[in-house]
Amino acid sequence: MKHAFIFGTTIFLSERNTLTYSDGLSNIEFLRILSFYDNQKGKVLSIDANINAPNGEVIRISANNNENNANVQLNVTSGRIKVFQPGHAEPVLDVYQFDPHEYPGLSSHVLNEIHAQHPDHVVTIKGNFFVGGAHFLIENEKMFIDNNGYANGVENAHNGVILSAAVA
Repeated sequence: MKHAFIFGTTIFLSERNTLTYSDGLSNIEFLRILSFYDNQKGKVLSIDANINAPNGEVIRISANNNENNANVQLNVTSGRIKVFQPGHAEPVLDVYQFDPHEYPGLSSHVLNEIHAQHPDHVVTIKGNFFVGGAHFLIENEKMFIDNNGYANGVENAHNGVILSAAVA
């Protein structure tokens, strides 16, 4: 199975279901998709996540559950998981699986890549969080890791999605 992971306007295509941060010395897996939403099979989007909120609080999500009782609220639907800090309107983490009828709303180069590569699942990740001391800020148009921005890119991630603060 091939998966597409979208961060802002950058798309990563991978056969693996994990997202990892690398600081050049070590790798930290911070998001794993346990199952993808499939209405016909009765499956919901389910994740494990290990991140830090902007205030430094450790957030561990295990199978869509708040594993370490962090001071966050989880909003879980069949195809989306949002993690909120109390009093904040924007989620710390937002993982959303697109339905194929939503693909035409994506930016043209992302849509072209989806049509060319035919991934089984298309997931977008947004948020404002830390992994291993690196600050991730992922919005509709761009992804920043620390002060380095990513936009309009296409990556075939044969060894899984590995992100770093160094722009490739």
